Order: sequence, then structure tokens, then C-alpha cells
Amino acid sequence: MIAAPRLIIVAGLAGLALVVAPAAAADLADEQALAERYAPIVRLVEQDAECGPGEPYDPLDVELLLTDAPVELLVEGAPDAQLTAVLEGTPCDVALLVPRNATTPEGPVLVPFGGADHDWAAVELGAWLARAKHVPLRLAGAAAVPELGRRDASRLLSHGALAVQRVLGISAEPLLTPPGEEGMLAASRDAGLLVVGLSTRWHHEGLGPARLRLAREATPPTLLVRRGLRPGGLAPPAALTRFTWSIRP
Repeated sequence: MIAAPRLIIVAGLAGLALVVAPAAAADLADEQALAERYAPIVRLVEQDAECGPGEPYDPLDVELLLTDAPVELLVEGAPDAQLTAVLEGTPCDVALLVPRNATTPEGPVLVPFGGADHDWAAVELGAWLARAKHVPLRLAGAAAVPELGRRDASRLLSHGALAVQRVLGISAEPLLTPPGEEGMLAASRDAGLLVVGLSTRWHHEGLGPARLRLAREATPPTLLVRRGLRPGGLAPPAALTRFTWSIRP
């Protein structure tokens, strides 16, 4: 059975103030390549007309806004005013694509998972993409650090995997990695795609050092995901303990 396509708007940020302007076709090559790899789940729809002055961009029936991660974000580690407007004002989920030259097309989709809001959006997106490509979905979390009294994230990863199985009908493989970006970089080397939820503190700290290093150095193409205003298919239970993966031991 062919799964129903996910409706995605793809746009560029050049010349953007408080709206998303149509992107030039030449600027969509990376997004188009991603869509072709993960069809039929992903379907790209480009906005044909510009919004009026001051008119907000409001894709009511769109599940994801996909655009390139601006170079400035990867240099400075923080969104500029244009990107901040998109991240704050777009009701659907937003994913920023960091393309790579070298890829492993048949590799798994890897999602660093600590149980925060944007992590759940990353898991949902990663699950859809893994399903489209018929590749494994891996949820990665921090291993225990006994000398510091830190438990591992195995219970949280199991809960996330169970939620994916129940809601989306696909299996997810839990993976424990050494805490911090070094462990996640090592885990991503054989991945076909890395899907990373933004920090809940992105307004104040931008990507943060761990996510910034993944965006700059990870081997596979990387999607940086911000959860939208509308609830998705997966939601974080309030009682579930979170285990951040980005803190070094």
C-alpha cells in the first residue's frame, strides 16, 4: 500500500521580512533531492504568489515548512531576524536542511532524542521519512554515566519507540550513545539522514554548542526541526522524564 503524501511547503529565505517569498527553482535542488529520496511520503509544494505587505504566511493545510539552513545560522549559531520570524510565526513544523556532499542513501534515519517538544516533532518527521525510504529509524539517547550518578535514556527511548509504533506503525531502534555531541557524531556516521529537534531555549541560545557542531560536522544531510503550534501525531507525556543527549559527561 502506498502511504498518503505529506504536504510540505518549500521556500527560500532570501528577501524575507515577515513572510516567506517564493524560492527560485535553482535554490530548491537540495529540497527536491530530499523529496525524491523520500517519496511518496514527501510532496513539495512551492508557493506561487507572494504575500501582501505585512501579510503573515499561514500554510493552514501544510504539515512542514522546509527550507535551507542559512549560512549565517551555521556560522553564528543563532537565527537572524528573518529566520526568527519564520520560527516564531509559522504554525506548522519547520525544518532547516543542511545538505552534504557525501551521503549514505540507504542508511538509517537517526534522531537524537531527549524527550523535549521539538525532539518529538523530529521523531515524527524522521519516522515518516524512514517509512518512505524503507530504512531503519533509530532513536539515540545518552548512555549512563555512573560516576556522575546519571542514568541512561533507555526508558525514554523505549517510550518513544512505542509511540512511533502505535501512532505511525513502524519500528524504531533505541540506541545509547556517549553523552554529548561526540557520541552523536559517531552514531551518525553511517546514517542516511540526521533529524535534530531544536532546543526549547533556541530563542536565547540559538542552536547551542552541541546542535551547532552536528549541523556543521555530521556526515549525513541534517534537518533541524522546530515543532509547530498545532499538535502533531506524537506528543510528549508530561510525566515522562527527559534525558538530554547534548550535555557532555
